[in-house]
Amino acid sequence: MKSKVLDIAWKIFSDSIYIPVFKIKFEKQYHNFEIASIEDTISKIKSDNVSVSRFGDGEFKWMSMARQDSFEKNSTKMSIRLKEVLQNEKKHHINCLPQAFKDTKTMSANKYWEREMGIHGKEWLSYLDKNVQYYNTSITRPYIDFKNKNEHTSVFNQFKTVWEDKDVLIVEGFDTKFGMGNDLLNNTKSIHRIECPSKNAFESYDYILKESKIAIDVLKPQIVLAAIGPTATILSYDLANYNGVQAIDIGHLDIEYEWFLKKTNKRIAVPGKFVNEVAQQITSENKFDDDIYEKQIFKKINGD
Repeated sequence: MKSKVLDIAWKIFSDSIYIPVFKIKFEKQYHNFEIASIEDTISKIKSDNVSVSRFGDGEFKWMSMARQDSFEKNSTKMSIRLKEVLQNEKKHHINCLPQAFKDTKTMSANKYWEREMGIHGKEWLSYLDKNVQYYNTSITRPYIDFKNKNEHTSVFNQFKTVWEDKDVLIVEGFDTKFGMGNDLLNNTKSIHRIECPSKNAFESYDYILKESKIAIDVLKPQIVLAAIGPTATILSYDLANYNGVQAIDIGHLDIEYEWFLKKTNKRIAVPGKFVNEVAQQITSENKFDDDIYEKQIFKKINGD
Protein backbone atom coordinates (compact mmCIF):
# COMPACT_ATOMS: atom_id res chain seq x y z
CA MET A 1 0.00 0.00 0.00
CA LYS A 2 2.82 2.38 0.91
CA SER A 3 4.56 1.67 -2.41
CA LYS A 4 1.37 2.43 -4.35
CA VAL A 5 0.93 5.75 -2.54
CA LEU A 6 4.55 6.68 -3.31
CA ASP A 7 4.05 5.78 -6.98
CA ILE A 8 0.98 8.02 -7.19
CA ALA A 9 2.79 10.85 -5.41
CA TRP A 10 5.75 10.54 -7.79
CA LYS A 11 3.48 10.64 -10.85
CA ILE A 12 1.72 13.79 -9.62
CA PHE A 13 5.07 15.43 -8.84
CA SER A 14 6.73 14.43 -12.13
CA ASP A 15 3.72 15.51 -14.21
CA SER A 16 3.70 18.93 -12.56
CA ILE A 17 7.46 19.41 -12.91
CA TYR A 18 8.76 17.49 -15.91
CA ILE A 19 5.99 18.07 -18.45
CA PRO A 20 6.60 21.86 -18.28
CA VAL A 21 10.34 21.15 -18.44
CA PHE A 22 9.77 19.25 -21.69
CA LYS A 23 7.51 21.95 -23.12
CA ILE A 24 9.84 24.83 -22.27
CA LYS A 25 13.28 23.27 -22.70
CA PHE A 26 13.23 20.21 -24.95
CA GLU A 27 10.19 20.12 -27.27
CA LYS A 28 11.69 22.25 -30.05
CA GLN A 29 14.95 20.33 -29.89
CA TYR A 30 13.15 17.01 -30.46
CA HIS A 31 11.24 18.51 -33.37
CA ASN A 32 14.51 19.46 -35.08
CA PHE A 33 15.21 15.84 -36.00
CA GLU A 34 14.15 14.40 -39.36
CA ILE A 35 11.71 11.62 -38.47
CA ALA A 36 9.64 10.15 -41.29
CA SER A 37 5.93 9.50 -40.94
CA ILE A 38 4.62 6.01 -40.25
CA GLU A 39 3.36 5.75 -43.83
CA ASP A 40 6.67 6.92 -45.36
CA THR A 41 8.57 4.47 -43.16
CA ILE A 42 6.55 1.44 -44.27
CA SER A 43 6.94 2.63 -47.86
CA LYS A 44 10.73 2.73 -47.38
CA ILE A 45 10.72 -0.81 -45.97
CA LYS A 46 8.71 -2.10 -48.92
CA SER A 47 10.45 -0.25 -51.75
CA ASP A 48 14.10 -0.55 -50.64
CA ASN A 49 14.03 -3.84 -48.70
CA VAL A 50 15.88 -2.23 -45.80
CA SER A 51 16.46 -3.87 -42.46
CA VAL A 52 14.94 -2.06 -39.49
CA SER A 53 15.99 -1.28 -35.91
CA ARG A 54 13.47 0.51 -33.71
CA PHE A 55 14.15 2.65 -30.64
CA GLY A 56 11.41 3.33 -28.10
CA ASP A 57 11.51 4.69 -24.58
CA GLY A 58 12.80 1.33 -23.34
CA GLU A 59 15.79 1.33 -25.68
CA PHE A 60 16.71 4.88 -24.68
CA LYS A 61 16.50 3.89 -21.01
CA TRP A 62 18.58 0.76 -21.63
CA MET A 63 21.19 2.93 -23.37
CA SER A 64 21.41 5.25 -20.37
CA MET A 65 20.98 2.30 -17.98
CA ALA A 66 18.11 4.07 -16.25
CA ARG A 67 16.01 2.13 -13.80
CA GLN A 68 12.92 0.53 -15.34
CA ASP A 69 10.69 -2.39 -14.41
CA SER A 70 11.23 -4.52 -17.48
CA PHE A 71 11.82 -7.94 -19.01
CA GLU A 72 15.45 -7.07 -19.82
CA LYS A 73 17.94 -6.03 -17.19
CA ASN A 74 20.51 -3.31 -17.76
CA SER A 75 23.97 -4.21 -18.93
CA THR A 76 26.94 -2.16 -20.06
CA LYS A 77 27.41 -4.36 -23.12
CA MET A 78 23.80 -3.92 -24.25
CA SER A 79 24.03 -0.16 -23.71
CA ILE A 80 27.17 0.04 -25.86
CA ARG A 81 25.63 -2.07 -28.63
CA LEU A 82 22.39 -0.04 -28.72
CA LYS A 83 24.40 3.18 -29.03
CA GLU A 84 26.47 1.59 -31.80
CA VAL A 85 23.34 0.71 -33.76
CA LEU A 86 21.76 4.14 -33.30
CA GLN A 87 24.87 6.17 -34.05
CA ASN A 88 26.22 4.28 -37.07
CA GLU A 89 24.76 4.27 -40.55
CA LYS A 90 24.82 0.93 -42.33
CA LYS A 91 23.88 0.10 -45.90
CA HIS A 92 20.43 -1.46 -46.31
CA HIS A 93 19.50 -0.56 -42.73
CA ILE A 94 17.42 2.20 -41.09
CA ASN A 95 16.93 3.38 -37.51
CA CYS A 96 13.52 4.39 -36.21
CA LEU A 97 12.63 6.86 -33.44
CA PRO A 98 9.38 7.22 -31.48
CA GLN A 99 6.45 9.09 -32.98
CA ALA A 100 6.47 11.10 -29.73
CA PHE A 101 9.81 12.63 -30.75
CA LYS A 102 8.03 13.94 -33.84
CA ASP A 103 4.92 15.11 -31.96
CA THR A 104 2.83 14.02 -28.98
CA LYS A 105 -0.47 15.65 -29.97
CA THR A 106 -1.87 12.60 -31.76
CA MET A 107 -0.91 10.15 -29.02
CA SER A 108 -3.14 8.85 -26.23
CA ALA A 109 -0.09 8.49 -23.98
CA ASN A 110 1.09 12.05 -24.64
CA LYS A 111 1.45 12.95 -20.94
CA TYR A 112 3.63 9.90 -20.33
CA TRP A 113 5.94 10.78 -23.21
CA GLU A 114 6.13 14.47 -22.29
CA ARG A 115 7.05 13.52 -18.73
CA GLU A 116 9.72 11.01 -19.82
CA MET A 117 11.25 13.41 -22.31
CA GLY A 118 11.28 16.04 -19.58
CA ILE A 119 13.09 13.71 -17.18
CA HIS A 120 15.56 12.24 -19.69
CA GLY A 121 15.57 15.01 -22.31
CA LYS A 122 19.21 16.06 -22.23
CA GLU A 123 20.63 12.55 -22.26
CA TRP A 124 18.30 11.17 -24.94
CA LEU A 125 18.99 14.15 -27.20
CA SER A 126 22.74 13.58 -26.83
CA TYR A 127 22.42 10.22 -28.64
CA LEU A 128 20.92 11.76 -31.80
CA ASP A 129 22.27 13.50 -34.90
CA LYS A 130 20.38 16.31 -36.64
CA ASN A 131 22.00 15.36 -39.96
CA VAL A 132 20.53 11.84 -40.03
CA GLN A 133 17.24 10.81 -41.62
CA TYR A 134 15.39 8.74 -39.04
CA TYR A 135 12.26 6.69 -39.55
CA ASN A 136 9.28 5.94 -37.34
CA THR A 137 9.24 3.39 -34.51
CA SER A 138 5.43 3.45 -34.39
CA ILE A 139 5.20 1.36 -37.58
CA THR A 140 4.84 -1.63 -35.25
CA ARG A 141 2.59 0.27 -32.82
CA PRO A 142 0.08 1.91 -35.17
CA TYR A 143 -3.01 1.35 -33.02
CA ILE A 144 -3.13 1.43 -29.22
CA ASP A 145 -0.98 4.53 -28.62
CA PHE A 146 -3.00 6.84 -30.86
CA LYS A 147 -6.05 8.93 -30.02
CA ASN A 148 -7.51 8.18 -33.45
CA LYS A 149 -7.42 4.39 -33.42
CA ASN A 150 -8.11 4.11 -37.17
CA GLU A 151 -5.55 6.62 -38.44
CA HIS A 152 -2.66 4.24 -39.15
CA THR A 153 -4.27 0.77 -39.21
CA SER A 154 -3.63 0.37 -42.96
CA VAL A 155 -0.06 -0.39 -41.85
CA PHE A 156 -1.13 -3.92 -40.89
CA ASN A 157 -2.12 -4.73 -44.47
CA GLN A 158 0.95 -2.98 -45.85
CA PHE A 159 3.20 -5.12 -43.65
CA LYS A 160 1.49 -8.24 -45.01
CA THR A 161 2.78 -7.33 -48.47
CA VAL A 162 6.36 -7.16 -47.12
CA TRP A 163 6.44 -10.92 -46.48
CA GLU A 164 3.92 -12.04 -49.09
CA ASP A 165 5.01 -15.32 -50.76
CA LYS A 166 8.33 -15.21 -48.91
CA ASP A 167 10.12 -17.64 -46.60
CA VAL A 168 10.15 -16.10 -43.12
CA LEU A 169 12.35 -16.76 -40.10
CA ILE A 170 10.96 -15.48 -36.79
CA VAL A 171 13.34 -14.94 -33.86
CA GLU A 172 11.16 -14.48 -30.79
CA GLY A 173 10.64 -15.10 -27.09
CA PHE A 174 9.29 -18.46 -25.96
CA ASP A 175 5.76 -17.20 -25.40
CA THR A 176 5.61 -14.55 -28.14
CA LYS A 177 4.06 -16.84 -30.80
CA PHE A 178 4.12 -14.08 -33.38
CA GLY A 179 1.33 -14.40 -35.95
CA MET A 180 -0.30 -17.45 -34.39
CA GLY A 181 -4.10 -17.37 -34.11
CA ASN A 182 -4.61 -14.57 -36.62
CA ASP A 183 -4.07 -13.99 -40.35
CA LEU A 184 -1.05 -11.69 -40.09
CA LEU A 185 1.32 -14.26 -41.67
CA ASN A 186 -1.20 -16.26 -43.71
CA ASN A 187 0.28 -15.12 -47.03
CA THR A 188 3.87 -16.23 -46.34
CA LYS A 189 5.48 -19.06 -48.29
CA SER A 190 6.92 -20.71 -45.18
CA ILE A 191 7.55 -19.95 -41.50
CA HIS A 192 10.35 -21.15 -39.27
CA ARG A 193 11.10 -19.99 -35.74
CA ILE A 194 13.97 -19.65 -33.30
CA GLU A 195 12.69 -19.51 -29.72
CA CYS A 196 14.69 -17.41 -27.28
CA PRO A 197 14.36 -16.58 -23.57
CA SER A 198 11.35 -14.30 -22.97
CA LYS A 199 13.33 -12.39 -20.35
CA ASN A 200 16.94 -11.19 -20.42
CA ALA A 201 17.46 -12.51 -23.95
CA PHE A 202 20.49 -10.29 -24.46
CA GLU A 203 22.46 -12.45 -22.01
CA SER A 204 22.33 -15.10 -24.77
CA TYR A 205 22.93 -12.66 -27.62
CA ASP A 206 26.07 -14.21 -29.10
CA TYR A 207 24.33 -17.57 -29.29
CA ILE A 208 21.14 -16.03 -30.73
CA LEU A 209 23.15 -14.27 -33.46
CA LYS A 210 25.11 -17.46 -34.24
CA GLU A 211 21.97 -19.63 -34.47
CA SER A 212 20.16 -17.00 -36.53
CA LYS A 213 22.97 -17.02 -39.09
CA ILE A 214 22.96 -20.83 -39.17
CA ALA A 215 19.19 -20.79 -39.77
CA ILE A 216 19.59 -18.23 -42.56
CA ASP A 217 22.31 -20.33 -44.20
CA VAL A 218 20.20 -23.50 -44.01
CA LEU A 219 16.65 -22.21 -44.60
CA LYS A 220 17.43 -19.35 -47.02
CA PRO A 221 14.65 -17.01 -45.77
CA GLN A 222 14.18 -13.64 -47.43
CA ILE A 223 12.75 -12.06 -44.28
CA VAL A 224 13.80 -12.26 -40.61
CA LEU A 225 11.28 -10.94 -38.09
CA ALA A 226 12.79 -10.33 -34.64
CA ALA A 227 10.51 -9.90 -31.62
CA ILE A 228 12.74 -10.00 -28.53
CA GLY A 229 12.85 -6.44 -27.19
CA PRO A 230 16.17 -4.55 -27.40
CA THR A 231 17.89 -7.75 -28.51
CA ALA A 232 15.87 -7.50 -31.74
CA THR A 233 17.03 -3.91 -32.23
CA ILE A 234 20.64 -5.07 -32.24
CA LEU A 235 20.02 -8.35 -34.10
CA SER A 236 18.34 -6.58 -37.03
CA TYR A 237 21.41 -4.36 -37.38
CA ASP A 238 23.84 -7.28 -37.24
CA LEU A 239 21.82 -9.33 -39.74
CA ALA A 240 21.17 -6.47 -42.17
CA ASN A 241 21.81 -7.91 -45.64
CA TYR A 242 23.43 -11.07 -44.23
CA ASN A 243 22.98 -13.52 -47.12
CA GLY A 244 20.59 -10.98 -48.60
CA VAL A 245 18.01 -11.09 -45.79
CA GLN A 246 15.81 -8.20 -44.74
CA ALA A 247 15.81 -8.23 -40.93
CA ILE A 248 12.99 -6.33 -39.25
CA ASP A 249 12.72 -5.51 -35.56
CA ILE A 250 8.99 -6.24 -35.57
CA GLY A 251 8.27 -5.60 -31.88
CA HIS A 252 4.64 -5.47 -30.80
CA LEU A 253 3.04 -5.64 -34.26
CA ASP A 254 1.32 -8.98 -33.61
CA ILE A 255 -0.10 -7.88 -30.24
CA GLU A 256 -1.17 -4.55 -31.75
CA TYR A 257 -2.94 -6.50 -34.49
CA GLU A 258 -4.73 -8.62 -31.89
CA TRP A 259 -5.90 -5.45 -30.10
CA PHE A 260 -6.97 -3.93 -33.42
CA LEU A 261 -9.04 -7.01 -34.30
CA LYS A 262 -10.72 -6.85 -30.89
CA LYS A 263 -11.31 -3.07 -31.27
CA THR A 264 -10.13 -2.58 -27.70
CA ASN A 265 -9.16 0.86 -26.43
CA LYS A 266 -6.82 -0.46 -23.75
CA ARG A 267 -4.00 -2.95 -23.39
CA ILE A 268 -5.41 -6.40 -22.58
CA ALA A 269 -4.09 -9.93 -22.25
CA VAL A 270 -4.03 -12.05 -25.41
CA PRO A 271 -4.76 -15.78 -24.92
CA GLY A 272 -1.60 -17.88 -25.27
CA LYS A 273 0.76 -14.94 -25.94
CA PHE A 274 3.18 -13.00 -23.77
CA VAL A 275 2.10 -9.36 -23.29
CA ASN A 276 4.62 -7.49 -21.15
CA GLU A 277 2.40 -4.42 -20.67
CA VAL A 278 -0.46 -6.03 -18.74
CA ALA A 279 -0.70 -7.49 -15.24
CA GLN A 280 -1.37 -11.05 -16.44
CA GLN A 281 1.46 -11.27 -18.96
CA ILE A 282 0.66 -14.80 -20.15
CA THR A 283 -2.63 -16.72 -19.94
CA SER A 284 -2.99 -20.49 -19.84
CA GLU A 285 -5.66 -20.54 -22.55
CA ASN A 286 -4.81 -20.16 -26.21
CA LYS A 287 -6.69 -20.08 -29.51
CA PHE A 288 -4.28 -21.68 -31.95
CA ASP A 289 -2.90 -25.08 -32.94
CA ASP A 290 0.19 -25.91 -30.89
CA ASP A 291 1.14 -28.72 -33.29
CA ILE A 292 1.47 -26.26 -36.18
CA TYR A 293 3.56 -23.99 -33.98
CA GLU A 294 5.88 -26.78 -32.83
CA LYS A 295 6.50 -27.90 -36.42
CA GLN A 296 7.73 -24.39 -37.27
CA ILE A 297 10.43 -24.36 -34.59
CA PHE A 298 13.94 -24.64 -36.04
CA LYS A 299 15.85 -24.05 -32.80
CA LYS A 300 15.15 -23.48 -29.09
CA ILE A 301 17.61 -21.37 -27.13
CA ASN A 302 17.17 -21.81 -23.41
CA GLY A 303 19.59 -19.13 -22.28
CA ASP A 304 22.94 -19.21 -20.52
